[in-house]
Amino acid sequence: MTEQERKKDKKSSNKNKKRLVLLDAHAILHRGYHALPEFSSSKGEPTGALYGLSAMLMKIITELKPDYIAACYDMPGPTFRHEVYGEYKAKRPKTKDDLIHQMNRSRDIFRAFDIPIYEKSGFEADDILGTVVEKMKKQLASGEIEIIIASGDMDTLQLVEGKKVQVYTLKRGINDTILYDEKAVRDRFGFAPELLVDFKGLRGDPSDNIMGIAGIGEKTATLLIQNFGNIEDIYKTLKKDEEKLEKKGVKARIINLLKEGEEEALFSKTLATIRYDVPISFSIPQEKWRDSFDIKKVASLFVELEFRTLTERAKKIMGVQAEEVLQQDKEEEAKDELISPEEVE
Repeated sequence: MTEQERKKDKKSSNKNKKRLVLLDAHAILHRGYHALPEFSSSKGEPTGALYGLSAMLMKIITELKPDYIAACYDMPGPTFRHEVYGEYKAKRPKTKDDLIHQMNRSRDIFRAFDIPIYEKSGFEADDILGTVVEKMKKQLASGEIEIIIASGDMDTLQLVEGKKVQVYTLKRGINDTILYDEKAVRDRFGFAPELLVDFKGLRGDPSDNIMGIAGIGEKTATLLIQNFGNIEDIYKTLKKDEEKLEKKGVKARIINLLKEGEEEALFSKTLATIRYDVPISFSIPQEKWRDSFDIKKVASLFVELEFRTLTERAKKIMGVQAEEVLQQDKEEEAKDELISPEEVE
């Protein structure tokens, strides 16, 4: 095969590759809730987070152009992480009633957009995301599909793999976004995505109340990982040849902390690690998302929620097809108004 033929074949392969976008629904909803001012509909229904979710969803559709979309949810109640560690996320404030309402209501938005919802009792949305990625390994390896995880935080960066699995996340508010492939993760943290769980195992994660090793911060954790790899390999080196750590600039105080904190480090890593084995069924739909999408459902829900500007934006996203559908609806409504009771009988 000539160079020109190889380029042509690669171009054709990229063209045939399908894009699956996975939504971390709770993380996006939380970001919308905290990034936007509180506001309600004329009926008094809180809608600020729902507006943020809807705006973010349309931004994702516009920028990422998915062939398929799925939303992954946390479920109420404890997870397996709470069962093994009662203090997991214990320092987080209690979820406010208006946010709980919007979490429940947010499912209506995904249903209107004809986006399937995946959730499982005892697991977090991140575990659902990890499991879907695992189930798509064959398609990812063959180049049939690529996955982009859209989230409001960076917990899923550990799932990034080359450009096959990327994470699209929010930097500030709901408009400032960044797309992480493997290179971007390495540029930011200084090591591979799969080592982020080791990073959390060493320094902890205050947002989830994961302890790590007290006294080891971001710089030291980075130094250890860059020089010795994952937590297991760090401890192998420590037990076999302590001087290797000293030669790389690891101070005696840190070495003592490592010796005393092995159990905590390994346990914290376990808590931070996304699961790949959630018992769910997942398969790529027969038809692409846009082929099953019905703009009428979205327009109707947005009118109900009083999202006037988003209604117009949704119509623009779907293009001429949406305008034609809405026009047909108006014409049908007009006909209904002209039908007399006698004609109905």
